[in-house]
Amino acid sequence: MKQEDLLTLQERVEEMAEEVRTLWSTLEAVHDAMGAAFTDPTTYRDAIYGTSRRAHGLKDELESLMDWLEEREKDRRV
Repeated sequence: MKQEDLLTLQERVEEMAEEVRTLWSTLEAVHDAMGAAFTDPTTYRDAIYGTSRRAHGLKDELESLMDWLEEREKDRRV
């Protein structure tokens, strides 16, 4: 793997890790807020939906990344 590919990959993985921390933090905040007295769960609907959509996007991106890495490994063996 080229050095530039490794740097790009490392940068993206670091960005994804930050996104995961943000998603986790959002879900923790929603969880805590929903535990408060007189809470209306519909208030948090958009936060939960947005978080789940981003988590799904990250999952898809990770699957693509894994496929790319597998292809690189196959090419390296040949």
